[in-house]
Amino acid sequence: MATKKNVIVGAASVFIGPSQQTSAPAATGATPFRTTMAAAPAVALGWRDVGYTQDGLEVSNDPSYTDIEVDQLLDAVKVFQDGMSVTLATTFAEATLENLLVAWGQAAATLTSTSSDKTWLIDGGALGSQPLERGLIAVGPGPEIVGANTYSERTYHAFRVMSVDASSTTLARADATVVPVSFRALPDDYGKYGIVRDRSIALA
Repeated sequence: MATKKNVIVGAASVFIGPSQQTSAPAATGATPFRTTMAAAPAVALGWRDVGYTQDGLEVSNDPSYTDIEVDQLLDAVKVFQDGMSVTLATTFAEATLENLLVAWGQAAATLTSTSSDKTWLIDGGALGSQPLERGLIAVGPGPEIVGANTYSERTYHAFRVMSVDASSTTLARADATVVPVSFRALPDDYGKYGIVRDRSIALA
């Protein structure tokens, strides 16, 4: 039966952190997970809220298949999957140097800070350099929960992401400076890209 409660509307909070699942904070009790991700223990593990975003978060699954054709049929007799690509894209509305270096696939160590300024030394890389991996967690609304004092959230956790696409930012007279970013997700050693979790919380 169709129900409006499964229609999800709302933006997600996006957090960038270390690659691999073991660094992800655990959801606890009746605490919303976006609150957990912004708290000191998560920050100590290396997770950072990217702040405001624009145009939402787009999670894209792009499998590719090959057809096996035979003489006796006009269509394929069998189809098998021969490739897979998962991407996550958004636009950072806060054009900080921290967000810009993430979009450019640079390490946090390329940014130095003093009490008065920040300096980002753009690393050109070297032959054979591997793209920098990060982890990504996005926390947004989930399907509506029936009952009073309840909260629902959907969490996307991509274990391994890297920024490998072109990214540009502008300084314009009448437009905000934003940082578009697209992340390519890679599977872990077990072939898993990450976790999507719907969670309901009974609020006090």
